[in-house]
Amino acid sequence: MLQFRWYMNYTEERTTAGEYLRLALNYIAKYNLPVNPVNYTVWYEYVSGKNIKLKKAVDHLIENAKPFNNNKVERLYQKYVADGDRIIISRLLTKISLMLKEITNHVLDTEGDLAGHGKNLGDLAVQISEVHDYNEIKVIVDRMIIETKELVHSGKRLQTRMKISSEDLKQLQKELEKSQQEAQTDSLTSLINRRGLEKKLELERIRAKQNDSPFSIIMVDIDHFKRVNDTFGHLVGDSLLRSIAQMLKDHLRRNDIAARYGGEEFLILLPETGIEGAKAVGQKIKNALSTKEWKLKETGETMGKVTVSMGIALYKLNEPEQSLIKRSDDALYMAKNNGRNLIITQEDLLL
Repeated sequence: MLQFRWYMNYTEERTTAGEYLRLALNYIAKYNLPVNPVNYTVWYEYVSGKNIKLKKAVDHLIENAKPFNNNKVERLYQKYVADGDRIIISRLLTKISLMLKEITNHVLDTEGDLAGHGKNLGDLAVQISEVHDYNEIKVIVDRMIIETKELVHSGKRLQTRMKISSEDLKQLQKELEKSQQEAQTDSLTSLINRRGLEKKLELERIRAKQNDSPFSIIMVDIDHFKRVNDTFGHLVGDSLLRSIAQMLKDHLRRNDIAARYGGEEFLILLPETGIEGAKAVGQKIKNALSTKEWKLKETGETMGKVTVSMGIALYKLNEPEQSLIKRSDDALYMAKNNGRNLIITQEDLLL
């Protein structure tokens, strides 16, 4: 199953993984799907039970006797599984490996300090096979720069023999930073994604501790979004997501952050903002939506009003990120259950 390596990062012991594999292939056969990385990954994660949201979505489809085809599984993959990091990391590691090979070939046959640097670079080449995230890549690139500079200082003749210069490695660093940014951006809406949001939340938690300054979050969910997809199609649904994302940005301050949290859910991070300030932001967004009439560009057909439900939570000093998000999610759930198009705060949960 080597063709699936780029799509998986699982650590089950062999017997368990083999059972998951058998179950995944059974589902693929049951629904007459091709055995490709996307289908395999979705069903593997489903049968393993690790991806809770994916499992709920698939169980719902199965319970309602919905058919599975390539397009539906692809949408499940994009919504609940897709991990741009893995693709980007593999591309970067390929480039780093080629650089290391080029440098090492030039220095391993030398003597003294130069050979020592060559061995160090060779060790880095071995480490590449065990890399899993950007931080580990950055450590290797930083070490490559140090070793390469020392090589140049140790032997002037290498300046003419080596095709890889420190400038090439600096360029690689820039590519790494750019790739990190791409991996933290939602391709559909251009908002930051959950991965990028985690980093922003961590920074805000640190700032709150240093300055004893609160911050709030708003969980936003488009009401009846499934009805839009079912009635007008997924392309219209995607267009609506982009428009809502832009509207969120238009009604936020410079330091506020809007992120696509998943599916039709967004999360707004409001630094130095209490519950009342967050409610005011939510009300601005709600008012803007209430005056907008949505129409199909091609036909002019009206889509009617689009509303959102919101759940607001205030950060408590030193609390885990998931605790904060759960309160906003619980408030959002109450807004949905109480008729939608509502703003509910964590304080309302206590009433």
